[in-house]
Amino acid sequence: MQDYDLPIVVTNHGPEFPARLKVIRLPASWYAVIWENPERYASFSQERTEKNGGHEHMSDDAFLARVQLIAGFVQGVDFEYAGAQ
Repeated sequence: MQDYDLPIVVTNHGPEFPARLKVIRLPASWYAVIWENPERYASFSQERTEKNGGHEHMSDDAFLARVQLIAGFVQGVDFEYAGAQ
């Protein structure tokens, strides 16, 4: 198991605002929360499938890029973080 806790900037829900990205990376799945406050957060996850190819082989940067992509696709939340490529 690996944990990520990153400051992010949400870029598409009105003016940009700071939030936190918290991710738990397990061997066959991951779970994430974008957190601004108790009234404003989004949670999402992904299981390994043949179609998505899993994530265990990915570097941290590639994995976080996947999390960023899924956040936009599933929750409609676009964000940037330090280290994003």
